[in-house]
Amino acid sequence: MSRVFTETATEFSEPPDGSSCRGVVVYEDQPTRDRALRLCDELIRKFWLDLEVDFSWWRFDYLRDARVASQAAAAAVRADMVIFSTHSARELPPSVRAWIDMWVNRTMNHPNALVALVGVADDEVKGLTPIHVYLREIARQAGMDYLSHVSDASTIALDTSTNGIARRAAEVTTLLDTMLHRPSIPPRWGINE
Repeated sequence: MSRVFTETATEFSEPPDGSSCRGVVVYEDQPTRDRALRLCDELIRKFWLDLEVDFSWWRFDYLRDARVASQAAAAAVRADMVIFSTHSARELPPSVRAWIDMWVNRTMNHPNALVALVGVADDEVKGLTPIHVYLREIARQAGMDYLSHVSDASTIALDTSTNGIARRAAEVTTLLDTMLHRPSIPPRWGINE
């Protein structure tokens, strides 16, 4: 495993009681790696006096290799946290899902967490995605804590009160009703008719 150092790494010292936290970071590409790196740096900054934090890094592409996937699965079984950093999409690549199957049921005797960092600023898809749902279910099956970040659907604050939700539902219903009951276009119309 490789330790992630921050700009305060020269001040890093071994915790007196030998406590440590092992993490596995699985990422899609450079932007998602950078996002995960910021989270890991923040964890180290926050806990460096009390806890030695070690991370191993695994890119999605490399998990297609059986030997690499096996090494990454062994690291995930021993990890205190598994961090997924990916773009918003419909689902994870088949090689990543196969890799999850290699280790997920072997983590049950060890308290740990699954962290989902899904979506970056440039992604077109915002909000809760099928990847969130899939990873949450994986965490539930393995008895892991689930922590996630949902990229903002918009910059407008939503009214999440019961009245606000009911009002928005009525507005959408009215719009849909108008669309559904629009008079149909005559079957034969055009410039020459």
